[in-house]
Amino acid sequence: MDKLKPFLEKNNGNLSAAIRDAIETASLALAGRTCDKGEKDSSKVSQDAEFRNKLIQEDEFLLVHHTLLEWLIKRTSGLSIDEATVYEIINPYKIKRIPDLVSYINSLNEKMGWNIKVDAEYSQDIEPETASLTLSNGNSCFRGIMAHSLALYLAKQMKLDVQGLFCRSNVTKVYFKRFEFLNFQKVPKGLEEHFGFMESTFQELQKKPKFWKNLIKAYRQQNYQRLSMQRKTFEAFVSGNLPSVAEVTRNFELITGRPPTAFTLAEHIMIFKEIYLTDSIGSDIEICTEKSREYVKLIHDYSDKKVCESITKYYSNILKSIDYSFTVTTSPHMILFEFGKNLGSTDVSVE
Repeated sequence: MDKLKPFLEKNNGNLSAAIRDAIETASLALAGRTCDKGEKDSSKVSQDAEFRNKLIQEDEFLLVHHTLLEWLIKRTSGLSIDEATVYEIINPYKIKRIPDLVSYINSLNEKMGWNIKVDAEYSQDIEPETASLTLSNGNSCFRGIMAHSLALYLAKQMKLDVQGLFCRSNVTKVYFKRFEFLNFQKVPKGLEEHFGFMESTFQELQKKPKFWKNLIKAYRQQNYQRLSMQRKTFEAFVSGNLPSVAEVTRNFELITGRPPTAFTLAEHIMIFKEIYLTDSIGSDIEICTEKSREYVKLIHDYSDKKVCESITKYYSNILKSIDYSFTVTTSPHMILFEFGKNLGSTDVSVE
């Protein structure tokens, strides 16, 4: 108890805080760290521990088990962090430059004991056009949540959107590029794509939990052997009057926000793949976007000839809207669309 006395006095009689200080000091001694003069540097550890203890006493920090926090971060992956939450950690009125942000976060990391080091590269100090952050060491889950917070801060305060994300066991690297905000209420596209990709999905689940719970249950019980198509498309299939090319073009613009001419053939093929898999009309799809070799192969398990003809016509109308010539070859359980050069018209032959 005598050995704990100095720690008890420093922490105003708080036994738990005194024990934590003693453990950290002992760990430092065992690690054999030395200061420039060769003496044991326990003062820095004690200062950081005192900082954490003070915040815990003020209810700003909480003691959370490492494993529990890691589980929580994993379970919320893909959800956006609230802007206000980030500003509770990083004061936007004080930190205006990337060097200041890096310095502040590194100091905070050291005090929190997360053992994460942040480095930055940027094109210029004031309003940089490009930048990158490298987060090294520490727990990968903790690095992820910290990278997310920093990315949101840079997007909102310095107009830097995420262009790429590189993750490995011991390093997380985020690349940024300057952009202009169109809607300050929303996060930019790159940030949403890399860090908030499940946010809109989660919001829909919250709006209609019963509907989505029942739908997911039905899909799982039936091994995903269900269709998911627009009501008008279903009506067209039942009536035999499939949507025209003009109707398909209008629907395409509603979905993408741009006319078909704004996309390359390779981009169209990728969009088509997403539509086909979402419709679930067929069972699989194979594509090639290599220039001059582009093709789309639809796999299905229908045997009725009329059904196969309707599916072929429906997807042919979708592909006609992109103004690239193609031929169609059909065989049992397969429809192949092969593209040629952009001729301004569509040649369709069905075998």
